[in-house]
This record gives sequence, structure tokens and C-alpha cells, in this order.
Amino acid sequence: MLIYEDKRKTKDKLIFALYELTKIKSLDKISVSELTIKAGLNRGTFYLNYDDFNDFIISVERELLAELDKLLISDLVACGLGKGIPKIFEFIFNHMQSFKIVSLDDVFLKQFEKLISDFIQTNNEFNITIPQKYAQTLLLNSTISIIKIWVFEQYPRSVEEITDIYYKTRTLSPIELVMHETN
Repeated sequence: MLIYEDKRKTKDKLIFALYELTKIKSLDKISVSELTIKAGLNRGTFYLNYDDFNDFIISVERELLAELDKLLISDLVACGLGKGIPKIFEFIFNHMQSFKIVSLDDVFLKQFEKLISDFIQTNNEFNITIPQKYAQTLLLNSTISIIKIWVFEQYPRSVEEITDIYYKTRTLSPIELVMHETN
């Protein structure tokens, strides 16, 4: 158990250091040396845990996706008004630094979108008012967009506030979301 805790602490230090470095540099411009110096670790510790920088990023991405997948399955989060969505938002909030880092990676975003899309397709029944593919795409894109905006806010909203926003987007029509005057 102690080895796992040490590995977790090392990973957390690296994630925090990487988050700080991504404020001033793009991900592809950060070296292992810069990362380990910022984390207060030596390079040997890094290479005991990861093959290279890419392996580190992939491990962070896999961990986040695996945990999200578990949450989706365990809570059967309906993408409309699912009661489990606050747990998803809480997980993202608790791993906000990691999400900010990996959301810069197109590969992660595609995997994240696929995870949400697969869940939407598998666990929702759709009204036949519009073709199912359109309804699924609307749910997917709005969910992903809300999460992206939230993750990159300078001061991310609370889980309660983002959940409220999310639910409102599920119950209000686009016309109701836009204020306009009538003559």
C-alpha cells in the first residue's frame, strides 16, 4: 500500500507541476527535466514510474477515462436529467488540473467524447420528434461543450452551479435560453 501511496504522491506532484507549466508553455514544449524540477523530483523518480513524457500523459488520460467510465456505469447517469450527473461533475471538479491538461490533447478529447457518446446511445431512449442521431448529437455536443467551458474558466464554478446550468440546458429550449424583444 505504501508503494501505491508514494506513486500517487509522485503523480500528483507531476500533475500539479505540469498544470503550472502549461500556464506558460504548450504541452509539446515541456521537457521531463522542466517537469521534474518544477515538481521537486529527480528525473530518476520520473523514469521509475513512466517510460517518457508521453507515457505520463497517457497514464493520466487512462486513469481519468477509466474512473469516468466506472461512474457512468455505476450510477447509470441518464444524459437528460440523470441524478448521477453531479457525481460526474464532482469527479471532474476534484481532478480539474488533470482535466485542464488532458483537454489540450485531441486524442483524449476524442476518447472522452466516445465514452459519453457510447453512454448516450446505450442508456437513453429518445423521443421521435427529431431523428435519433440528431438528438444524440445534441446531447453529446452540449454536454462536452459545457464541460470544456467549465474546465477552462479562470475560476471554475462550483459543482452545484454547473449542475444547475446543465439541468437548465436540458429543460429549456434554445429559444428560452436567448432573451429577445418582440415588437
